[in-house]
Amino acid sequence: MAKLSEVKSIESMIAFLKEKGENHDYYYHYTTWDSLTKIIQDKTFLLTRGNSLSINDQHEAHMKGSWEEWNKIYIGSFAFGSSENMAMWGLYGLPWRDAVRISISKENMNRWINSFNRIKLFENGETIDYQGGFEASLNDIIYVGGKRGSNDLQLKHYGKYITVSDTYPLYGIDTSPKMTGYIKNNAWQYENEVRLRIRLSNDTGYDKISVAVIDDIINSMIVTTGPYFKWKNDELYYKLNSENRIVESGFKNLVNYRELCAMCQYKAFKKME
Repeated sequence: MAKLSEVKSIESMIAFLKEKGENHDYYYHYTTWDSLTKIIQDKTFLLTRGNSLSINDQHEAHMKGSWEEWNKIYIGSFAFGSSENMAMWGLYGLPWRDAVRISISKENMNRWINSFNRIKLFENGETIDYQGGFEASLNDIIYVGGKRGSNDLQLKHYGKYITVSDTYPLYGIDTSPKMTGYIKNNAWQYENEVRLRIRLSNDTGYDKISVAVIDDIINSMIVTTGPYFKWKNDELYYKLNSENRIVESGFKNLVNYRELCAMCQYKAFKKME
């Protein structure tokens, strides 16, 4: 495999990130029990346009890559590395009593990406077939530190980094349209993100798209329940548990997440229907 220090062009950086992205032992998706249920029952996975207002990192859409490119690019976020990530539990597992982490093996993840033959545009629970072309990839993220336009930007990937000055071939990489969806600010490096990235040939205006989830994913995924997870009295929970596909967090009862409405006037949280 290539080393970060060997990357000298935007094209080789993208190739490096794709090579790394396709070769993790496991891919982890932090989400909620309700979202997991929909993935399994509907056999679909939703991706969000990279400049949608629902994305928590608005910095990437405005400052990294090209806004015009973002109008065509949809992302699904996964993490690599076997350790649980407390920040990811907190960001993506709300409410915390419903937090889960889906684990997918390398073999099944790559098989899934290669199975895509149709994209659906998604809005308000309804889908329509997308008739245009698309490109799908699985790639790691490169993280950039330093002031925009400065002479000492650092590009980081999983503990390794290179320094980019105005004499280095990669200078200006953070604003290159070609890097849209491949680069984020250093503040997000804790995520160890590997990204399912789909670029449509057209700007459709839709916030979300949907892809089919193959049976290999559905039938093999392992579900880790969050540190504050509350037992579910439903058919899916019993099925996964009977198949030994539910694993408790290694931090169960060792962290105490605050309830969503702990500081609200009426103290009570009621999930939207």
